[in-house]
Amino acid sequence: MAPTTQQTSRRDLLKVAAVGTGAAVLAASCSDDEEYTGRGVRVLRASEVPLDPFHDIWRDAPFTDVTLGPQDVALPQRVKPSVTKVRVRSVHDGKKIGFRLEWNDTEVGDKTIRVDDFRDACAVLLAPGDADESLRLMGSAETPATLLHWKADWERIVSKGDEGLDQAFPNRSVDTYPIIHEIPADEVGIDSYVAANATEWLPAIHVKNPVAGKAERASSVEKAIAYSFSTTTSAPTQDAEGRGKWIEGDGWRVVIVKPLGARDEGEIALKPGTVATCAFAVWSGGNRDVGSRKCPATKVEALELDA
Repeated sequence: MAPTTQQTSRRDLLKVAAVGTGAAVLAASCSDDEEYTGRGVRVLRASEVPLDPFHDIWRDAPFTDVTLGPQDVALPQRVKPSVTKVRVRSVHDGKKIGFRLEWNDTEVGDKTIRVDDFRDACAVLLAPGDADESLRLMGSAETPATLLHWKADWERIVSKGDEGLDQAFPNRSVDTYPIIHEIPADEVGIDSYVAANATEWLPAIHVKNPVAGKAERASSVEKAIAYSFSTTTSAPTQDAEGRGKWIEGDGWRVVIVKPLGARDEGEIALKPGTVATCAFAVWSGGNRDVGSRKCPATKVEALELDA
């Protein structure tokens, strides 16, 4: 006899049990509150590495809360950290590795047009070894570190374009620029100085600073190589990506992605099923963090990549 609404067959009971078990496993694997209990940061194997900070894949990865402390080694120092914790999740798909960092910050700092503007930022340090503490200070002379530096003002440029002085000083008035006076003041740009062979008036452009003078940017992340602090150099190949979102009352959610392989001298190559060294840092623009005035991790972590 077919089961009625009050009667359930043994087959249906087994189906319900199977579905229930599967749902429980899925819920456990997708928990947003699953903390990694290993030695450091687990890099979950996933079907893709999404740039979207709110993609469901990030919920699958267990988090590690990384303690941030003072930077009292090099000037300018940050003796009292403005941010004391960053939550880290990581995934890889066999080709790329991604990190999602989240931290609390009550105000957004994504404009650096004025000289007294400071940006929010975060960085991931990657180096060889198994949580090698000797590499925490930006690598060493023998073992370089790969740095992935996300910057909130670059994120703004990627999404909105170069806003220029008009954004910071909407009521400004400029009659002329003496060196390139033949160009109307409201049309003067970096290209105007380059064409006039007058870049000495723009020192960063004149010395070919690789992170200056970019009115358009393809990425909000700079990849750099360091052989200890004060040696950081922008990498020739800029193949890292990022995306960040600030939530009022909650702070930043930032994703940083790079290929597992290495393309530049000194860059680390990561492989599934291996362990490496990682560390993290955060800058709070509202607290005037800049350069070495930052909130670094108090120790390195083991970066454990799923096979």
